[in-house]
Amino acid sequence: MLATSGVRSGERVVDVGCGTGISARLFAARGLDVVGVEPNDAMRAAAAAHGGARYVKGDSAATGLPAGSAALVVAAQAFHWFEVGPTLTEFRRILKPGGWCAAFWNDRTMDTPFLRGYDALLREHSTEYKQVRSKADTLEAIRTSAGVRDWTAARFPNAQPMDREAFLGRVYSSSYVVHGVARPEEFRAAVEALFDAHAVDGRAEFRYLTEAACWRL
Repeated sequence: MLATSGVRSGERVVDVGCGTGISARLFAARGLDVVGVEPNDAMRAAAAAHGGARYVKGDSAATGLPAGSAALVVAAQAFHWFEVGPTLTEFRRILKPGGWCAAFWNDRTMDTPFLRGYDALLREHSTEYKQVRSKADTLEAIRTSAGVRDWTAARFPNAQPMDREAFLGRVYSSSYVVHGVARPEEFRAAVEALFDAHAVDGRAEFRYLTEAACWRL
């Protein structure tokens, strides 16, 4: 994506809806000046505790950042929560002339009992999980919005083996878990039991189909 966008080392990348800062830290590790924007205080505090970037309170339609300050604005695993029109207006405001936007997701597959079991737990326990707009609908809404140009999209599979600590970190980095679980202790016990039932040599695998798009405004 960096090669496509022409973003150079040291330039500003804004990670909107950065959550606990996972993607922000990855961009920062590649020599970019990263600002993470996150409305949730607890998630933003977790991001700041890990460091690697600067984190500010804001949302997709009101980042609070200076106009024309970013070479690249990204939303990692987040754009499906945003209202598309106001978000693109704000992205246009904070981008430098010729700057790029990107949105990307890791969508879990359903091709293992472990992943089907995890999806069932989310549907049972998280009120927000059922409200998540599909990634395909989100991408189409962006692509067909006024002013969107130079659209490039890609899909590719990837897999992530996780030990217990990494798995729990993955679970609790999801906004629909942080915000949407009504009985957290019951959910935690069910999640740990799922891991124990399916882990091999202390690891379980998340399989994903990554969907990504870049565009200019």
